[in-house]
Amino acid sequence: MLPLFIYALVINLDELDRFVAEPFSYWFLKLLIFGSPLIGVIIWGAFQLWLDHRQGVYASKQKFIVLAIDVPRSSEQTIKAVENIFAIIKGTKSVITLKEEWWLGKYLLSTSFELVSIDGYIQFYIRCSSSYRDLYEAAIYAQYPDAEITEVEDYLKNLPDAYPNDTHEVFGGELKLANKPFFPIRTWMDFEHTVSKEQVFKDPLIALLEFMGKLKQGEQFYVHFIVNPDDADSVIEAGSEYLLKTYEKEAPKKKGKLEALAEPIAWFPKEVVSQFSTFLSEASGDEKKPSFSFFRATDREKSQLEGVAQKISKQGYKTKIRWAYCARHEVYNKGGRNTLWKAWINLFAHFDRNKFKYDVDTMPRDDYFWMRWEYRKNQNTLMKALKGRSFSIGSTPMYLNLEELATLWHFPSIDVQAPSIKKTQYKLGEAPTSLPEAGFGESDELPFEPLVEVDEHGRPIEYAARTTSKSPARLATAELVPEAPLPPSIPRDTAPVSENDSMDDILPTGPLIELEDAVFTAKQAQGDDAQDDEPTPLNLPV
Repeated sequence: MLPLFIYALVINLDELDRFVAEPFSYWFLKLLIFGSPLIGVIIWGAFQLWLDHRQGVYASKQKFIVLAIDVPRSSEQTIKAVENIFAIIKGTKSVITLKEEWWLGKYLLSTSFELVSIDGYIQFYIRCSSSYRDLYEAAIYAQYPDAEITEVEDYLKNLPDAYPNDTHEVFGGELKLANKPFFPIRTWMDFEHTVSKEQVFKDPLIALLEFMGKLKQGEQFYVHFIVNPDDADSVIEAGSEYLLKTYEKEAPKKKGKLEALAEPIAWFPKEVVSQFSTFLSEASGDEKKPSFSFFRATDREKSQLEGVAQKISKQGYKTKIRWAYCARHEVYNKGGRNTLWKAWINLFAHFDRNKFKYDVDTMPRDDYFWMRWEYRKNQNTLMKALKGRSFSIGSTPMYLNLEELATLWHFPSIDVQAPSIKKTQYKLGEAPTSLPEAGFGESDELPFEPLVEVDEHGRPIEYAARTTSKSPARLATAELVPEAPLPPSIPRDTAPVSENDSMDDILPTGPLIELEDAVFTAKQAQGDDAQDDEPTPLNLPV
């Protein structure tokens, strides 16, 4: 017989009675001390939910457009021109008040500069707010006057949203910097070299264009450079502190609001302490000597300092680089396309400074069995971010300056042979400003309207409407008078031609040939016939 175990649950209510018997101030203070972190998290979460809701409402009211850009084949602009286009993005930044942020949900709208290949056909796009269209068109036309900009339908519209599905597969992710954001990658200036006393530029974009041009029917590849005009002052300050630390200088400290208010009051005692400290250091003979650490720096450290100084000296933006490969099931080749993309981003690796690497948290991966559980979820998240050009979904934005952005996204120069890129074939020009706007109808510029009539033999008769009025009613009832008498028609034989008739029987006969009131004699006609008897050149059809 099995032993019988009996467990008794005893609840002691004495502690609860003692806690309730305490005064209100006691248990409220305890709850405030031990529960304040939880309360703070709840309040912060509620504010974030409200902000996300209002921003969603604001985003639903925005209209975004996709602009396809075609540059002429004869364009001789350099990448400097594209740097000027990226500099225009700063014009989209505006100051957002607290009311606009928390009540209206307003936020800074991002712009996506895109390079897309669909079935091997390559196209440059800009996806932006419709309110920024004039700004970007002016920026592009200023650098490329012969460019063609056309508003098109979003090419991602017809792709499936949910995965798995019966038609497509998708793979991709986002990039991030391997080093601190103030270290630069390789830019287009690093791809220039001298050959035979001439400066030669090897465009790194050619490798990507060749790869994208080799896609098969049913394959698509997208690269989105999403740029936000918000300031990245923290990156600039971190880069400046890095440079000052190398030179063993102290970075200037930013004053807080309380410090700025207390500065007039604390000035006098602070100055007294400073003067007294200086007097003591001079009396003791201690003098800080320069260390000249910069001159003892290695070549790698000097290269890093030069790169940081160059990057933070130019304007930059918060940027996200999102890429994706989407194809039908029968032609899906994830491994091959991923290898080519990874090879291209390694072109910009500068091991002394910075380089790109995959953000694996944003990629659908199935390397291990536990990754397969979230593979489809990551695919759906990727497609959602891709279609919406989301700046919040995915990895933390990186900082890229104008030179780096123009290196990654620019129009190919005249010496790049990429036939799969859409380019304008001809140089376009504007119409003259002196052309009439009314056309050839009832125009105010014309005193009368030319009319055409046909006689009984089918020949045109020109008439003029003799009227001095510009009224359509009087023009319709105007008297039609022939300008000049018509010559009498010449009767011709309309009898049918038989097979036995010769050419002499068919052609009209007569001693004279009448042409515009000029009469030719038979002798002159024979002279003309003699000239016609000259041999016909071999290169003319007989």
